Amino acid sequence: MIARLSGTVVRKGPTRLVLDCRGIGFDVAVPLSTSDRVGDAGAEVSLEVVPRFTQTGVELYGFATPEERDVFRLLLSVKGIGPKAGLNILSRFSPAETMQTIGTGRLDVLRSVPGIGPKKAERVLKDLAEKTVPVEEAKPILADAQSALMSLGLTRREAKARLEKVTLTDEMSLAELLKLALKEGSQR
Repeated sequence: MIARLSGTVVRKGPTRLVLDCRGIGFDVAVPLSTSDRVGDAGAEVSLEVVPRFTQTGVELYGFATPEERDVFRLLLSVKGIGPKAGLNILSRFSPAETMQTIGTGRLDVLRSVPGIGPKKAERVLKDLAEKTVPVEEAKPILADAQSALMSLGLTRREAKARLEKVTLTDEMSLAELLKLALKEGSQR
């Protein structure tokens, strides 16, 4: 399986690169963010790669960072979201912005991406809501606690429900908050 390519840029378009790797030219689709980071023809570059096998052959999708690659894979796990839609989302938003948009349920933001209509946007939010940690702007300790509870196997919804039952004080530590939230689950 191809996981990484390093070589010289032969041709560069907004969303495609031809990368020469020791005499073999690979045609790689990339998001605009990666294209912006890659130099022009003659530049040396390394890309994280996601191969897709189709009836017509192998398609390669390249990314400047492992985070972009991981979010692309996550997006492809949603039924109805193909590589083109995944690249469009990553062309518009950074991986962190993408995950924040999903975590906060911003349907309107996802719908602003070309190729993402209301149904696809709703499906992305529904399918990936459990896999993201929403950002709690006002109370960072709540985001940390929710993340910790999710790492223990609770779903996002379960973790949020338990945390809502706990009365948070300003001097409460993360450990105390987690202890109280875990008690909430045992009192059912």
